[in-house]
Amino acid sequence: MPWCWGSVKDISLCSAVEGSLTPSAFQKEVSLTTRKRLVSKKKLNLPQIVQPQDKPETSHHKFSAVYPDHRSLQPFPPEVVFQNYTPGEVYEMPVVLRNRDKVPQQVKVTWESSPYFQLVGPSGTCHKVPPGLSITIHILFTPWQNKDYFHQLLCITEREEFIVPICAVGARAVLDFPDLLDFSECPVKYSSEKTLLVHNLGNRTARYHLSTQSPFSVTPEMGTLGVGDAVQVTVGFQPLQSGDHSASLVVHYDTGENTHTSLHGTAVDVHIRLDRDTVTVGKTYITMSNHTTVRIHNLSGITARFQWKAFDTQEEEDQLKLRQYHRLCRQEKDKLSDFLKEHRVDTTHREHSALLTRTIQRERARLQGDPMLFNNDIFSLEPKEGEIRPNCSAEINVFFKPQAARVYEQAVYCDISGRETRLPLLLIGEGLGPQLHFSFEELDIGEVFVRAAHSYEAILLNNGPIEALFRLAPPATAMSSCFTFLPQEGIVAPGRLQAIQISFCPTVLGEFKEEFWFHVTESPKPVTLTIRGFVMEPTFHFDVPALHFGDVSFGFPRTLRCSLSNTSLAPMAFNLCIPEDGLGEASICSSLQIFKTTRQSWRKGAQGFMKPREFHMSPCRGTIRSLGSQDIEVTLCSNTVREYRLELVVDVDGVGEKVLALTLTARCIVPPLQVLNPVVTFGRCCLKVPYNEKLTLLNDSDLPGCYGVLPQEHKEKAAAWYSSSAPSGIIEAHSSVEIPLTLEAQLLGECSITAEVAVFGSKGSPLEIHLECIGQGPVVYVYPRKINFGTIPVLQDNSKSLQLSNQTDIPATFWAEMAGKRSRWRIEPSKGVVPPKSEVSLIVTANLDDTEKFQDKVKVFIENSYMDTIPVQAVGTGTTIVTDKPFAPALNFKPHFSFTPCCYQFKMTNKGRRIHRLYWTTRPPALGGTKSKNASQTPRAGSPVFKLRPLHMDLRPGQTVEMVLEGCSSAAQEVKERLLCHALVGKEKAKKKIMQVNVTCEFICPVVQMSSRAITFRVEKKPSDVLTLQYKPLSLKNICSLPLSIVLDLEQPFLICDVNQQPLPADSKPMVLDVGEELHFCIQFNPAYENDLNSRVAERALRVSFMEHPHEEHIAVRGEVHFPNLRLQAKALDFGCVMNDTKQVLYMEMTNCSPLPALYHWSFQTDSQVNTIRFLPSPPTFKPQSSKKEQVFPRRHSKTEGVEEPTEAPEAMQDPAWENPAQQPANAEDSLEAEELSSTAVEPQKLVRMRGLSQFTAVEHLNLGMQEVFNVQPLWGVLPLGQSELVTFSFFGHANIVARVTALCHVEGGPTYEVEEIDWGLQVFNQVLKAEVTLRNTGVVEFTYVVPNSSTGTAANPLPGVPVVVPTTG
Repeated sequence: MPWCWGSVKDISLCSAVEGSLTPSAFQKEVSLTTRKRLVSKKKLNLPQIVQPQDKPETSHHKFSAVYPDHRSLQPFPPEVVFQNYTPGEVYEMPVVLRNRDKVPQQVKVTWESSPYFQLVGPSGTCHKVPPGLSITIHILFTPWQNKDYFHQLLCITEREEFIVPICAVGARAVLDFPDLLDFSECPVKYSSEKTLLVHNLGNRTARYHLSTQSPFSVTPEMGTLGVGDAVQVTVGFQPLQSGDHSASLVVHYDTGENTHTSLHGTAVDVHIRLDRDTVTVGKTYITMSNHTTVRIHNLSGITARFQWKAFDTQEEEDQLKLRQYHRLCRQEKDKLSDFLKEHRVDTTHREHSALLTRTIQRERARLQGDPMLFNNDIFSLEPKEGEIRPNCSAEINVFFKPQAARVYEQAVYCDISGRETRLPLLLIGEGLGPQLHFSFEELDIGEVFVRAAHSYEAILLNNGPIEALFRLAPPATAMSSCFTFLPQEGIVAPGRLQAIQISFCPTVLGEFKEEFWFHVTESPKPVTLTIRGFVMEPTFHFDVPALHFGDVSFGFPRTLRCSLSNTSLAPMAFNLCIPEDGLGEASICSSLQIFKTTRQSWRKGAQGFMKPREFHMSPCRGTIRSLGSQDIEVTLCSNTVREYRLELVVDVDGVGEKVLALTLTARCIVPPLQVLNPVVTFGRCCLKVPYNEKLTLLNDSDLPGCYGVLPQEHKEKAAAWYSSSAPSGIIEAHSSVEIPLTLEAQLLGECSITAEVAVFGSKGSPLEIHLECIGQGPVVYVYPRKINFGTIPVLQDNSKSLQLSNQTDIPATFWAEMAGKRSRWRIEPSKGVVPPKSEVSLIVTANLDDTEKFQDKVKVFIENSYMDTIPVQAVGTGTTIVTDKPFAPALNFKPHFSFTPCCYQFKMTNKGRRIHRLYWTTRPPALGGTKSKNASQTPRAGSPVFKLRPLHMDLRPGQTVEMVLEGCSSAAQEVKERLLCHALVGKEKAKKKIMQVNVTCEFICPVVQMSSRAITFRVEKKPSDVLTLQYKPLSLKNICSLPLSIVLDLEQPFLICDVNQQPLPADSKPMVLDVGEELHFCIQFNPAYENDLNSRVAERALRVSFMEHPHEEHIAVRGEVHFPNLRLQAKALDFGCVMNDTKQVLYMEMTNCSPLPALYHWSFQTDSQVNTIRFLPSPPTFKPQSSKKEQVFPRRHSKTEGVEEPTEAPEAMQDPAWENPAQQPANAEDSLEAEELSSTAVEPQKLVRMRGLSQFTAVEHLNLGMQEVFNVQPLWGVLPLGQSELVTFSFFGHANIVARVTALCHVEGGPTYEVEEIDWGLQVFNQVLKAEVTLRNTGVVEFTYVVPNSSTGTAANPLPGVPVVVPTTG
């Protein structure tokens, strides 16, 4: 939007509060009103030109007196600021625009609408300002809240466009920091603090941030302070250098303003010193330590903290940290790279950089936190850091532990508070090494023979207080290497000795004096031992004066033998050599030369630039025992044609070189060889077929010779190639050999080449042999001479064979290709070889891309023969429209669920050369299979089930279109439809059928085979039994032709479990059943789903639903729980009114309605409220009610306070009529409707009543118990299942009593039944009594009830003595 408010950035832009201010100036600035602030404004900031205008294009004035970079129109004020305003009031500010030019200026003032700022007068009007004059614009400001607002005024003149900012400064926080804070003089490197109590004097909560520069600091650096609240701010001053220091404490407000408080302080050194500048520690043996002390005196008034450093200044420490940081960075980078390579971790460059950055940051933090205290292996100080209280001293221990025998000097520096520079201290100490020496300084061994072994012993003593580690220096001369010292290194304990065994076996003759050094660890000088003596030499000779080899053949070795004898008394080590023999590689023997096949190896001098070694001695070196001899063999294999006269020289180790010599003589000859047939003729040769002939070589000399057929040179350019299976060999003296030659012609026609045979050692040219032949190529016949494919389907391969017959004995290499470009034929194989005297079949395959006639030619090329051409032709039929998936001629969707759409997506491509315009049609479906039960869901006749999209299209050559075939059926049926495709091909006018597709799909419903359609649980609980969970198996098998996803649902008290009887999770996913797969479950039944003991039945339905289809299956699940239960004929008994001192008897039938025997017993429930016996002393006169009417009274429930067991009445109180109910008069029987006790509906039974027929002896009405008023017979018993029994209830009518009681029938393992025995008591004969009876249906099905023999009276006018029941049916 063009205007905004509450933006600190905007207020800063319009310079509402000027920049660098002291706290007092800021407080004064904020307290000014709008007009006072405008008056106090000294510096005016000219508005910024937004866009300059070209005056000649916008005005008829061509010249101006104002410079181009100055404004011709000057606004005042240049920015409009409202300050200290009240929300809801209207403020006005005039803006004067003065024309500074000498020509009139046209100005237009515009701005965008704002709810807070208004421009008096219309916006966008033009004003003409004469030169030197001005116009005034009034701006109205209506704030809604005391917060910041911002707007702008756009002024457009003929020369420029500029903006006059409009700001409204809202509430501000003002913190009363001082303008100046002076710390005066403070110790250098010491922290001095001053605490300020700062108040918020503004009208806004202060959210501030404090900042300053080193050596000053401030805490806290940020905070929030409410209006009128105060906070403590601590300013610290810790200078690192002496002298004056100044900085600013800047308060950054969240509204964008900053205030600056000047900070000043002077740092000085205080009186802190060391007691001495140099510390010298006494002489100390290495591996031992010594110490001394030095003191630091603090004579100032501050607590000084000190640290011992290794560097004089902080800059040196920082440079060291920087070097360590760079070194650690390189090390960490290398480690990370090695780790990634070793573990073959593939990370991106960004992840690699992140890992390296985190590692380097950790190392940087560690280095920055390192105090760089003094750390040295030789000198150490304790403590390294600490504090010294004012006017106190600290004692520092200096420890010296030398590691070498030398003088150590180390400078350390004490960095301490109050001193700008560090206090230097020089540490000096001298280390002493081990004191080790021999028992004698020189050993003289006298005269000894060369190679004779001698032994001696020397003693090494340690006189020092520390152990000495010694090591023998390596020998430096030949004589010193003849000495052996054991041990050569070891440790001699303080005050102990070490015996050194010396072995000497001289190999150098003459007098000697050797000095041996033993280096002692940490000792500057070695221990020296001198040995002197004299060594004598041996004598020896050969058994022959010379060795004569005579004539030898070039490259053929000859061996002679001699013996060397030692006539001295000491063993002699000798070396044999022939100085005039070659120094190169060993000479080549003819037996090895015959295996070399290169031309270079048969040339003279091919062994190398150095002369070969032609003599070999065995052995060439060894040792002859005293007075012994050694047999020596000398072998000559000459590679040089010349005469030999050489010497065999003997060198004796330790005596000298060329001590003895033996003469050797010989002459080397190369035997001349001859070729008997220098011209070899091969006749006619097929190209590249090898032919064999033989060459005869003759040797007439007395020495054997070595020959070799040289490899052919420039073979790739030769007309024929030659070789030999045995190119080289040895020809004995006066004999001949036959050399096999093989020739292979490469070019047609006559050819002649030269082969060369070299003689090993010959200086002349090789022997030349001429090879002659005539080369000829293969003859191949191609048939048939023409191939006609006839009419073939387009886009399909159709093949015919082409035979190549080779008439010659050599293979014929061929290649074949089509003559035309973009040919629709291909040849397989396109190249190959026809074996000699055989045929090769070529497959010519046509694949046409249009229904036209095609012609082409097959070109067959035969290497080294002529080319043959075979014409081919074919006519295409069919269509070039193809699909990427199987589609035509039939598409079978296989079984598919009804109500679920089936879709087939494929692509059609025009692979022909002409455009195709396609038209798709669908024949009406042919319905079959099982039809749906709902006739409305069956598809209408003629309405296709499958639809293809799109139906019409144009396909250009190579174009592809995506097709979708969809179908859906709401009935289970088999659908067969036919899709027809007609096309206009190219420029043809008539359509033709190019594709026919028979679509078949069988829509099915899900079918699951269930192991049971109904599952029934039956539990009979005996009194001693405990109810447990019941399980029954259930299996579901998918017998349809598609997989199913089923969901099972069953309500309590039943539960679905797996085969392990574990409940399935409530949020389990649908179970997938493959075709023919069977799942096994368990159905769990909880018979204790209710807490009472009444027999009950639970019926639920297991719902099997399918994710793929709306069809559902149901399995009936029934659970029966049976307890010992009884069915009582009635729930209430009414004895009515009886005469005093008489007894009345009622009978009720009790039936065992459960499958278990019922063990019962009766008792009375007594309490003081419902079950009572009352006495009436003067009852009114009345007539007894008729006992022939049936009455039913409601059962009432009350809390049982006591139970009394009925007892047998005394014989004197019983009437004989009770013993035999059959003797009772007929009019004593009444019927009473019985209420159903269980869910089983029964026929109503009649109660038998007998009253007024017996009397008993009157008793006093004192403390009558229920057993004296009521009685039940039988009191207890066992009732078998399905049987009934009459229960007798007796009422003893004591004079003037009204009694009520509840009889309880307790069934073991079953419920307790209540029977209320009701006595209406004495009532006035003409009074109507009302009572309610509640019928409660405790079953799961509804029932209809009817009151039999209902009265004809109404509730308003009942008949006397006849009860009225409302309603009588329901």
